[in-house]
Amino acid sequence: MSDESNYTASTSLWASLINTGSKYDLPVYLQRRVRPTNILCLLVIFVLSIPFVTISLIYFPGMAIFPAGGGLVSILVMIINARGGIYYSRIILPILLLILSSLYNAYFSTSISDSITSVYMVELSFIIIPFIIFDLKEHRFLIISAVFSFFIILVFPLTWSKFDMGYDGTVLREGWLAVVTIALATFTQLGAILGLAFLNRQMEQESNQARQQAEERNEKLLTQQEENIRKTEELELAQAEEKKRQWAAEGVAQVSEILRKTDNGSNIFDQLVASLVKYLKANQAGLFVVERESEQECTIDLKACYAYERKKFISKTIQPGEGLIGQAFLEADYLYVTDIPQDYVRITSGLGKATPTSLLIVPLKVNDVVEGVLEMAGFYPFEEHEIDFLKKAGEIIASHVQNQRVMQQTRHLLQSAQEQSEEMRAQEEEMRQNMEELQATQEEMHRKEREYQVRIEALEDQISQKETHS
Repeated sequence: MSDESNYTASTSLWASLINTGSKYDLPVYLQRRVRPTNILCLLVIFVLSIPFVTISLIYFPGMAIFPAGGGLVSILVMIINARGGIYYSRIILPILLLILSSLYNAYFSTSISDSITSVYMVELSFIIIPFIIFDLKEHRFLIISAVFSFFIILVFPLTWSKFDMGYDGTVLREGWLAVVTIALATFTQLGAILGLAFLNRQMEQESNQARQQAEERNEKLLTQQEENIRKTEELELAQAEEKKRQWAAEGVAQVSEILRKTDNGSNIFDQLVASLVKYLKANQAGLFVVERESEQECTIDLKACYAYERKKFISKTIQPGEGLIGQAFLEADYLYVTDIPQDYVRITSGLGKATPTSLLIVPLKVNDVVEGVLEMAGFYPFEEHEIDFLKKAGEIIASHVQNQRVMQQTRHLLQSAQEQSEEMRAQEEEMRQNMEELQATQEEMHRKEREYQVRIEALEDQISQKETHS
């Protein structure tokens, strides 16, 4: 349990060191560079600084200051990172490390052929550092650091003779120590190369992730776009349907207004037909009203006809079941015909005669009772909302016709009742007069009866007197 805790604490410590200075408020490209910078610092401390300080203290005590300085520079860089100075720390790191390593090599060498291979390899490793710790967006810092590093690599060998302090670097050039230092330098180079590879892989992963996120965003955008298009189409469809409903409602209101304001009679049908033809932009229309002679017998009479903004004075009577008008009356359902026979109807205008392409016949029906038929013809097809409008308008017209018929029947019944009442009053007067005459006759008969009775009594008295005298 203790080993596991120690491992966890150690892992946490390394993670803290590697992530030193990594903050969420940094740009993404800087966040990608903080961890590699810290890893390079730790690599320099544990792979280069500590081993070379140890070697230097054993063989060249005066030279230990240079690898120790490299370690201190690395520690300083991590401290600056922790304080938020990521911009400054990355400038310091490659330049100071390269200067220290070049000085270390210079004190052991008098020429390039005499330089220490492992240290020179370390210098070459440090040249790679700017490409690890700087992003391409920071091209100014990258160029300055890279140019300065190449400058040091090129210039320092020319000045090595001035730094000769008499140190013998044979132990670093030959034997097992040379192998160890070369291995350390190789490990450093591999670390730098792996750092580049890691950054390249990280950028590739981020690129793939960004591409995947972009594809997901594109898919979401496409889905959202399709959803927006669908909603827009639904909204446009709803607006179109609402516009059609509004159009139908205004037409129905117009029909109701005509029925309300216009006096009853044939004129009202003329106005209705003219209004419907103009409202539907049709070319011709006819309105038929059912005339019922009895419950079993009826005819369908043309009451109004209108074409090309003119009233047509046409008289026509159709029997139930006769033609399309009679068929619509019997079936109590509308008929929509687009294949119209040439001899069925012809619309006449100033340009000549032509057969319409659309014919709509709508029964005027209310409470399942057909009160008339409306025939509409035109050169354009009738849409569904126009047919529905004519159905609703037909109900209103049928209700008006039915009400007028009921009112007419009521007036007729009232007139008949009045005539019967007057006739009864005349008969009552005649009976009263007859009763008065009868009463007068009876009184006259009573009077005459009394006179006759008086005469009889007088005669009887005379007879009695005569008998007495006799």
